Amino acid sequence: MPKPVVFTPKPALAKLPLAARKDLRDNFEAKQDDLKTQIKNLVGVDLTFDINTAEVWAYAPEDKINAGSTFTGYIEGFIRGLENFVKTYGDMGKEHFAEAVSAKVLTIVVNPLGDKGETISTDVHEGVYRILFRHDRLGYNMSQQWDLVLPAIDSVPRPQGGMSLTARYAIENDYVGSAEPVIEQINKMLGAEFTFDPNFEANYAALKAAEDAPGNWERNFGNSALNYWRGFKNDEMLQEGLQEIVETKTFRIRVNPKTKATIETVIEDGVVYVQARPERFAYNHMEAGTGLVKLL
Repeated sequence: MPKPVVFTPKPALAKLPLAARKDLRDNFEAKQDDLKTQIKNLVGVDLTFDINTAEVWAYAPEDKINAGSTFTGYIEGFIRGLENFVKTYGDMGKEHFAEAVSAKVLTIVVNPLGDKGETISTDVHEGVYRILFRHDRLGYNMSQQWDLVLPAIDSVPRPQGGMSLTARYAIENDYVGSAEPVIEQINKMLGAEFTFDPNFEANYAALKAAEDAPGNWERNFGNSALNYWRGFKNDEMLQEGLQEIVETKTFRIRVNPKTKATIETVIEDGVVYVQARPERFAYNHMEAGTGLVKLL
């Protein structure tokens, strides 16, 4: 098998051509203050631009002179993506953005993946938000960044293992507010007030550490927890049995690698655990109550 070709970046230009420098002055440098103001109005961050124009323009065809329009186009595409990001995630998104882009710097660089790189992509490297272009696609798809901000921000590990924006939003959007009527219905069925603990922090940590967690589990995190509660169906025998044996009156969801079946319900230390292995999290959730009566 041939060895993969390692991408070698081009050396920076000694100087941009005169026409390109003029375009850079008129169509980028003159617009920087306005672009920065737009960004600050969206996320409250004073972002600076640190772009090595000589390095980037080394990838432009020799007859291409619209350097300023190109750099402005990339940043305007980023701003459109940022607008979509803030519209969707609000103050929570602003918090995560400021935390991830800690250097408060935006740059444009060639994608080090070479031919394997996307036409346009983004990431955050050492606190710097980077717009990456493929080496042979400079200036392509500049406006197509509307869905690129979230993955860049979520790629940055949070302090103390905090939850990603995707997971937090899923909880806020799919669980908070929707869980209460489901829990009220179950408590009515059980004839007593039980606590239903989604155990989000512990389960997030377990799934994040697992190599085989289901795809999109973070996006479905809130709804998955809610669906486990929906799995408890009406059974009159549960009323007296649960109240006797579940001293804590607590149900808790648990990611447990030692779970034998796709989904299990066990009672430990007076707590009802609905548990699954990481790779089976959210599978067969409507069977959450199966076998519970046999444990009583």
